[in-house]
Amino acid sequence: MADAEQLTLAVPVQARWCDTASFGTADCSQICHCDDGSDYAVKDDVVVAAVPHSEWFCTHLGELVGLASPPCKIVDVKGKACFGSRWETGHNSTDWILRAQDGRIDFSSLAPTLSRIYAFDLFVNNVDRHTNNYIVREQHFGISLLAFDYSRAWLVQGMPPPVLPMSDMHNTVRVIKILRALFGEFFIKSEAYHVLDRIESLDDSKVDKIIASHPKEWLTDQQRDGIISWWKSDVRTSRIGDIREGVKGGDYL
Repeated sequence: MADAEQLTLAVPVQARWCDTASFGTADCSQICHCDDGSDYAVKDDVVVAAVPHSEWFCTHLGELVGLASPPCKIVDVKGKACFGSRWETGHNSTDWILRAQDGRIDFSSLAPTLSRIYAFDLFVNNVDRHTNNYIVREQHFGISLLAFDYSRAWLVQGMPPPVLPMSDMHNTVRVIKILRALFGEFFIKSEAYHVLDRIESLDDSKVDKIIASHPKEWLTDQQRDGIISWWKSDVRTSRIGDIREGVKGGDYL
């Protein structure tokens, strides 16, 4: 994925044909095969207007601070600009957990990435990081873990993000607690701090460039101004500080 610093308006891919999504999610409306030869899980603004922006923003922000995700594109579906996440294969749902439990996957190799993703999810208020929102797969050096699906994060949950701590009822916290029960105290606090440090160091120009790279209709001018204003504010840095302290003391784990 291109560095957000180099992006202006991203060039869309064109959907050649699409099928209705059949895996039980309200946010992914269809799977489209596009003119770049790849398939994309496509999300539009029909149910929740903020979904395309939130997906695009969080995916690119995550890449800037060191989180890997499936590449995303603007997908033109019959003239409508939608968010598309490139279809990637790998183990998901509970399968990767079962494979880690029986030793087919080295869970310790996933711990750094899981720790980074959790800190990021707290920052963008991603309340729905369930086990199916990771892709675990083999690569040249061991196992990789990709994070995707921010359709319950960022603007979708309201701006500014709700105050912390995140409720134990949300999947993001619930799953971390389940993983700790299964695999012990795997969470690496230094990895979480690393992501938080990188988020804190990002200035508003990088945020503006992420927004400028997606279609203007995905945000109102008021929403864009609100995001930039919040990013410049002490409220953002206070949120980062709250997450650091919550991770350090264990209150957010």
